[in-house]
Amino acid sequence: MRETRFIDQNKEKWTEFEALLDDKKKDPDQLSNLFIKITDDLSYSRTYYPNRSVRVYLNGLAQALFHNIYKNRKGKWRRFMEFWKEDLPQVVYESRREFLLSFLVFALAIGIGVLSGYNDPEFARTILGDAYVNMTETNIENGDPMAVYKEMNEVDMFLGITLNNLRVDFLTFISGLFFAIGTIGILIYNGIMIGSFQFFFIERGLFQESFLTIWTHGTLEISAIIISGAAGLALGKGLVFPGTFTRLQAFQISARRGIKLLLGVIPLTILAGFFEGFLTRHTETPDWIRLIFILLSLSFVLGYFVFYPWWLSRKGFKKPLEAFKITEDRSFSTNYRKIKSAGEIFLDTFTLYKKYLKGIIISALSIAALYSGVYYFFLPPDFLEPFQRIPSGTFNYIFEFPNWSIAKLPVLINYPDWPMLAILNVIAFSIVAFVLCFFLKKDSESNDPEYRTEFKWSQLARFFRKNSFFALFIVAIANSLLFVDHGLAVAIFVLLLPIFTLWMFVAHKENITFFSSLGRTFGLLGGSWMRPFVVFGILSFIGFVTYVLVDSPIAWLYFEVVQWNLALEGDVLTTVVTLFSTFMTIFVLGLIFPFLLISMSFVYFTLLEIQDAKSLKERIETIGERKKVYGLEVENG
Repeated sequence: MRETRFIDQNKEKWTEFEALLDDKKKDPDQLSNLFIKITDDLSYSRTYYPNRSVRVYLNGLAQALFHNIYKNRKGKWRRFMEFWKEDLPQVVYESRREFLLSFLVFALAIGIGVLSGYNDPEFARTILGDAYVNMTETNIENGDPMAVYKEMNEVDMFLGITLNNLRVDFLTFISGLFFAIGTIGILIYNGIMIGSFQFFFIERGLFQESFLTIWTHGTLEISAIIISGAAGLALGKGLVFPGTFTRLQAFQISARRGIKLLLGVIPLTILAGFFEGFLTRHTETPDWIRLIFILLSLSFVLGYFVFYPWWLSRKGFKKPLEAFKITEDRSFSTNYRKIKSAGEIFLDTFTLYKKYLKGIIISALSIAALYSGVYYFFLPPDFLEPFQRIPSGTFNYIFEFPNWSIAKLPVLINYPDWPMLAILNVIAFSIVAFVLCFFLKKDSESNDPEYRTEFKWSQLARFFRKNSFFALFIVAIANSLLFVDHGLAVAIFVLLLPIFTLWMFVAHKENITFFSSLGRTFGLLGGSWMRPFVVFGILSFIGFVTYVLVDSPIAWLYFEVVQWNLALEGDVLTTVVTLFSTFMTIFVLGLIFPFLLISMSFVYFTLLEIQDAKSLKERIETIGERKKVYGLEVENG
């Protein structure tokens, strides 16, 4: 290309760059993008016009851009301070409706707890558990009703309370993923617990002592729960009310806001844990000092989370929240011919998962119903014990739920004691894997970005006749490891899962024999062994956390509401708990398994592009061809 033509094609862009440099309000991200474009032009000019003035001009422009990017780059301390001075107060103000709703729900729940304790003297035992109530009554008889805060040493109590409260904050926030219903449920539960706890002491004439002791740390602790509730409501808002955005884009915006609010909770929770561990225990402190301390804590919360954001809004924020970048809606425009990083595979997995969400939910519900019946009617009673467990007092479910949920997993793979489990697992999950591989294969073969796979029984039947045995065979081989009653076998099974899932997709996608597909899988891995394990590890961790959260505290919360209304007891309660717990466990695993398989399909296409480079070869072949760009014929390259 001649120099004059090169200048004519790009001079408007360069003029725009110069104008941006003169603008006092510069966006560092925009400058960074422009810098990349300018350096591309500079590289071209150095190759074809090394001794011409255009190269000197572009070199100076690139230097000026680099200087502006560096000058506007924020240091870590500056970014940290800006978050607390500008970003978080702005998010708080923009989420003021969520804050108000969280506060009202919590306050109403406290009222319910107080009213319930007033009408039913035994209500506190239902909420707090017999052990806690008995211990407190003993402390009251001994003349030290607040002795519970003095049982542990300061450091141990601080660490234990802080970690537990951070876990409650996170649970309150992440429950917003369930369309904000989970967050509201946890707010109601904690509010009822606080109301019942406070009324327990009011009923015994200890209001002043309990108030001054509990709220020494409780002012910040309860504020943190309310703010976590606002964060969870903000998280779920994008899913429930997407507005003019797509649901995915709205969720991206709401997730950013919710995460920022959750970050703002962490210092409050740590400070509240410090107060509870080191200050609350000193009940001999004069009442007026403790009251002033409570008022100071309340003033700080109201000042920073209510009045300061309002004052900044009157001044005017630097930029609107909607200026945050959101990625384009990629629901039906997945690129299968590109080498993707773990982050890109992660995003594409969510995109495709969303596309097939309806079918995934139906399959998960189906196998959950099947497992519930088989487990209840065919498993020996001693096997079902982990599924029959009920937390001892609803107050304790927060402490018990990880162990309660995880304890059920070994039952699912206890093949040495009950081999029928292996047959059930192989059949159920191979069918799910087979159907999913069918849709993934069909989706990847479509070149239309707006293409939506339509389910046709005839296509699925043909695919089943040719390929159904692949999934069954591979899942059976994977499960055969679990017949060895040893922890090492389970560890090997977990480590090899990425290989098995990748092998399954290769067999279905390329329609080759078992051993040929296994060799093809190892051939694709080549020098990229870490990629599938990194992707699988990240998604497995997310899936495990999701399982623990959904399968226990959230599920238990909803079940408890049913129990309150139906007053289940005895064998009926045991039966319902067993079926409900089994159903929720398998249902959540049925939602997670397709997620992992989809991720391995994207790993396959990435490995395929790394090895075969079909897309790259096609681009190389077009070099030198003439194309029309904006109505002008230009030469590629």
